[in-house]
Amino acid sequence: MSTIEAHGELELIQSFQRGERLALLEVYNRYQKALCFFADQLTGDTMAAEDIVSECFIKAFQQRENFPTLGQLKSFLYTAAKNAALNYLKAAKRHSDIHHALGEAGERFSADVEHAYIRSEVMQHIHREIEKLPPQCRQVVRLSILEGRSASEIASELNMAYQTVLNQKAKGVALLRTAILKNKLLSLPMLIAALSILDR
Repeated sequence: MSTIEAHGELELIQSFQRGERLALLEVYNRYQKALCFFADQLTGDTMAAEDIVSECFIKAFQQRENFPTLGQLKSFLYTAAKNAALNYLKAAKRHSDIHHALGEAGERFSADVEHAYIRSEVMQHIHREIEKLPPQCRQVVRLSILEGRSASEIASELNMAYQTVLNQKAKGVALLRTAILKNKLLSLPMLIAALSILDR
């Protein structure tokens, strides 16, 4: 854990506002993965999503005095990513029929943004909880839940009995479900999304 993390969120945002490199790195590490997931869901293009997120961090750092709290910084990053993703989609549409069903696309995009935000936040919580699982259990759950591998594929890759894979997955999912249900920070839509991901 960095010294900035130890001092807490207030010290982190103050260090960020002062332009300290370590603070920028900490903020980047904290939000980059979830933002990439968010932008990727909106654009359907992983490389474009990574570029969008990099630009968002640059913009945030350039305007760092405007963020008195981490919450405001996070909100700015998601809004900037959403707007950049919309611009990317509009630019992509220019190459096809830009005028075709733009109103309908705009409505769908708004719904997609909310869904993508919920999923990115939920996946961040699930990733965090998976890291707390026992090693064998963690391997099985990571391959099953995050990578969508079947039990037989996991058994083959990990050189593990098929039944052991099923047992470890069941144990891991039960532990994750308990951890998520105990998490008071998750809103109801996030809770529902998290449990549906675990039930796949």
